Amino acid sequence: MTPAPTLWSACWRYRGALAAGSVFLLATNALALAIPWQLQVAIDGFRSDAAGAGALAIRSALLIATLAITASLTRIASRILVFNSGRNVEYDLRKGVFDHLLALPPTYFAGHPVGDLMSRLTNDLMAVRVLVGFGALNVVNTTFVYLLTIGRMVSLDAKLTLLALLPFPAIVIVGRLTGRSMFKRSREVADQLGKLSSRIQEDLAGVQVVKGYALEGAREATFIEQNDAYAQVSMRLVIARGLMGPLLGLLAAIGTLVVLWGGGAAVVRGELTLGQLTAFQLYLLQLAWPTLALGFILSVFQRGKASWARLSEVLAEPPAPDTARDPARPLAGALSLRGLTVHRGGRAVLEDITLEIPAGATVAIVGRTGSGKSTLVDALCRMIEVPKGTLLVDGIDVGELPLRTLRRAIGYAPQEAFLFSESIRDNVRFGLRDLADEAAAGARVETAVRDAGLERDLRILPDGLDTIVGERGISLSGGQRQRVALARALAADPRILILDDSMSAVDAETEKEILDRLRTVLEGRTSIVVSHRIAAVRQADQILVLEGGRLAEQGTHDELVEKGGIYADLYQRELLAASLEAA
Repeated sequence: MTPAPTLWSACWRYRGALAAGSVFLLATNALALAIPWQLQVAIDGFRSDAAGAGALAIRSALLIATLAITASLTRIASRILVFNSGRNVEYDLRKGVFDHLLALPPTYFAGHPVGDLMSRLTNDLMAVRVLVGFGALNVVNTTFVYLLTIGRMVSLDAKLTLLALLPFPAIVIVGRLTGRSMFKRSREVADQLGKLSSRIQEDLAGVQVVKGYALEGAREATFIEQNDAYAQVSMRLVIARGLMGPLLGLLAAIGTLVVLWGGGAAVVRGELTLGQLTAFQLYLLQLAWPTLALGFILSVFQRGKASWARLSEVLAEPPAPDTARDPARPLAGALSLRGLTVHRGGRAVLEDITLEIPAGATVAIVGRTGSGKSTLVDALCRMIEVPKGTLLVDGIDVGELPLRTLRRAIGYAPQEAFLFSESIRDNVRFGLRDLADEAAAGARVETAVRDAGLERDLRILPDGLDTIVGERGISLSGGQRQRVALARALAADPRILILDDSMSAVDAETEKEILDRLRTVLEGRTSIVVSHRIAAVRQADQILVLEGGRLAEQGTHDELVEKGGIYADLYQRELLAASLEAA
């Protein structure tokens, strides 16, 4: 796996463009410094040679215009190079962060809202890009301006330069103090924006639930509360920025007053020419913009720094370990669980599960709500990490198999089917991205759709297989979504097929039809069927009954019914419910 990117490594890749941009920026400032010098020559020349003033004025004007045009061109070149580098850094970081997110274990996403992650990938990355582009350009520009301009001012009058720069230590102190405040405020703004984004994402994703319970007013009140909190932290940042600008401007203006007072006296005494004083004043004005912009630059720097800190938190998360080598031959699908124990939240949700599932066997898992069925499925798919030696596939520890190899061998149809906002065909083909043969892929899709019992639904959908399902499959019913997810799992032709209550949203008759079709599909592959309906599991080779995270019972349907335990009780309840429904 590619190492997680850092801000330094991302910038280093574009060091050539950044260095060239800095050279052009240096040239820009050098040309800008030549304009006051030429003006000084012209003014002093007018006073000493009144007869040739006209020709001197034309030459000076042409030279100043040439310097200004050339400085503009070099400034444009520097901005293109530096700003484009900032965009490229943003692109690389976004790709790197997204790749890192894909490598993180599912448990990470369970504790981090999607809206907050989206805010980091958009708002925070944009702030980092501004830091690298606009922020870096202005830091370099300010450095060049101060070094070159102050050097030129010292050459004109060292004493006057010292007087003009007296306020600058105070400017540094004010900038440092307000910078700390802005970093804190910027981090608060970024965190609160993440919370607000999460709230909006949840409400929009669950808008049907909100409307179904007439909770629009309550959710709006919660949104207003979150939005007000964001406004408050944003206003604190605005106040910090608002105080910095005027304070720095006031301190810079004091330097201008000192120059007018001290420089004017020097001209009267004959220590400075009028041209030199004019040039000195222009040089000081060239220092004014970087000084006034110092507050904004510091704000950009602190905002980018706070945003990078949030991105670094994501990049610091360790990815799911995946350093194993591919097995010598394709996986057959034999599963061995040896004392499998899984803890969550300080308690054991699975405890000492031991069993053998031969390759090609059909095993059913039943149990009451909270018995640990979904956790066992997560462990089989390696969606959670399990202790070494407790879960083996074909005799190989699951941690020693590459994640890609393991998950390519597994077809998973969950109860909560997630569909992408694409066509039904594209959703079913999702697991066939590497199959280049279009005809073979199309045949697999059609077979999977038929086996999943979708043909009848496709006839009434507007575009059949090419019907766009909308975000999360919103245009389909719950049962249709589940069957599309089932078809997606079947199309991948996996060695291990896991159906996690994947037909709970269809009626019993439709479920029976689908199961009848699946009899031949399940043959020859290891199948794990999780269901709350006994009718869906009674034909399984083995039935596992979980209770409180433990394997309470194990056997065939007839054996478990005869035993009269938990399974028999569930079976009798289902028969009673069916009788009441028929009556």
